[in-house]
Amino acid sequence: MALDPALDEIVKSNPMLVRLFRALPIAPACDLHQRLQAGRTDPETRTLLRKALALSQQGRAAT
Repeated sequence: MALDPALDEIVKSNPMLVRLFRALPIAPACDLHQRLQAGRTDPETRTLLRKALALSQQGRAAT
């Protein structure tokens, strides 16, 4: 159980998103989240998303 009840709700709803955003440092994670929420599809957003996906896959392989 996490210390933050809001995080518990996120984990219940979509553990894949939690793994994706936990793979990034907080600033890039926030930036990526804002970009995705705004519907941005520019090359920089795509690069950030690819990086996050790659890092989350590395973390998954380590567990």
